[in-house]
Amino acid sequence: MEVRLRTKFVVILVAITLVLSGTVHWTLESYKRDVVDDEQRRTDETASLVAEQIDETIWEHRDRIGLVASRPEARQFDRSGPFLDAFLDNSRFYSAQLVDANGTVVDFRGSVTAGTRRSVIGSDRSGTPYVERALRGETYVSDVEYAERADRPVLVFSAPILDGSGVRGVLVGAMYLDRQTIFDAIPPLETSSQTVTIVGDGVVLNENERTFDEGIESSSIVESTGWEVTVTRDRTLLADRLDRLAALQTLLLVIVVLVMVGFGYWQYAVSLRQTERLLDGFDRLGEGDYDSTVSLRGGAEWERMSDGFNELAATLRARESELRERRQRLDVLYRVLQHNIRNRMSIVLNYADLIADEAADETVVGAAETIHRTGRDITGLSRKARQMKNALEADPDRRPVDVASLAADAVAELREEYPDVTVTASLPDEAWAMALPSVRLAVENVCENACEHNDSDDPRVEIAVTATGPEPDVDRDPADENGGRVRIEVADNGPGIPEQDRAAIDEGRETALKHGSGLGLWLTYWVVDNSGGTLRFADNDPRGSIVIIDLPRSAPRRGDANAPEPSSRVDDRP
Repeated sequence: MEVRLRTKFVVILVAITLVLSGTVHWTLESYKRDVVDDEQRRTDETASLVAEQIDETIWEHRDRIGLVASRPEARQFDRSGPFLDAFLDNSRFYSAQLVDANGTVVDFRGSVTAGTRRSVIGSDRSGTPYVERALRGETYVSDVEYAERADRPVLVFSAPILDGSGVRGVLVGAMYLDRQTIFDAIPPLETSSQTVTIVGDGVVLNENERTFDEGIESSSIVESTGWEVTVTRDRTLLADRLDRLAALQTLLLVIVVLVMVGFGYWQYAVSLRQTERLLDGFDRLGEGDYDSTVSLRGGAEWERMSDGFNELAATLRARESELRERRQRLDVLYRVLQHNIRNRMSIVLNYADLIADEAADETVVGAAETIHRTGRDITGLSRKARQMKNALEADPDRRPVDVASLAADAVAELREEYPDVTVTASLPDEAWAMALPSVRLAVENVCENACEHNDSDDPRVEIAVTATGPEPDVDRDPADENGGRVRIEVADNGPGIPEQDRAAIDEGRETALKHGSGLGLWLTYWVVDNSGGTLRFADNDPRGSIVIIDLPRSAPRRGDANAPEPSSRVDDRP
């Protein structure tokens, strides 16, 4: 018992530890996923924000060059110098050009050398995309170009100069791509734990040399140019924080488990030992030691259980003493009655025979025969009482019994003892059931009653044995019942079983109003019930009763020397 309780305690402790560990692990992993997802979402938002800000900046410069190109001064090519200087002073463009409607550069100002300026002025730029598109009336933003002299990427903007007759010329502005122009939103976003990289037209436009061992990336596209903005965040700090959290969770789990172990040991020392004492006491009661008592301490509940156990033991002790005394009285009464009934009824039957033989008066002869018949009935009751006692005190263990063989023997005895009764049988070769050995008496009693009390002009008794359910496996344990049933049906055309006898059997006890007329049915009921079977009654058509006995089906016990060998049976039912 102590080993079982300790094993249960260890199993429960391990189960709780596993559940707690699983819960902590799942919670930590769930938190990690949530934190990483939140960090990824913030990175996505940053990348999208940078792309939107760059796009807005490009549109601002595009709108600005378009606004300047729409001013009247832009059409006065003879005064282009002050116009272009004013434009450059109030913008972030580093150079600007005025191009005539035929594609010829009229003026070129800005951070350029004198030689470059002289070579550009008067040149034909009509074939360049930014001039060609502007001459068609569009405000244009070029792909990324590379200024070889400055070794920096450049973005060219162009806008048409219009007058009442159409396109008068083109205003062209060039702008370096750096953090003072297009990428002015980047500096606040680049920190020790975050970098921003921009790639456009195959050229790295902005790059941070800082790298991270582990990072979270997100990319977004600048809608107006198709540039890819990539934001990278350092995940090392996040990983360190999550590792510290995991270590803290593990420490807390260890503390909880240690507390549980301590509490469990205390509970075992205080409660489980008390339980062991109580269970040991019940074991002693089960073995018949009703003098045993237990003394439990550790709280009012344990003391109440201790008092309750001791009261139960005292009650059982008194009950056992009473039953033992009653059994002794019944045994003495049974032996006296059995001896006296047999002896006295033998004298009564002998004198009844003598009176019937010597008397001349028919009335006296009839009375003597009645006395003789009644005496035989009383003797039969005594015999059945003895059979009942022997059956109930016999081996209480169920075993495989060939019901078909028992029924065949009963049929043979009936045909010999009751020649005036037509006895038919429908029996299989064998039908094994799990029942008490005394089930033979139950079968014989039902068959005998069907013949003995049959008052029909043509008395008939039909006996049938059938097996239903799964076919038993001869290789398995015969006690392993498989759900099948073996049914014995005994049908007669006699007066039928009295209703008060049926009611008494159905209720399982005799009462003053429902008193059985004999012991035979009770013997049958007790044997069948203790065999795990059922006893039922039905009306036969057109007259008589059907007694139905259902027993659990079993595999045969071939190795049992007492088991009858299967015999060949024939169905002689008419």
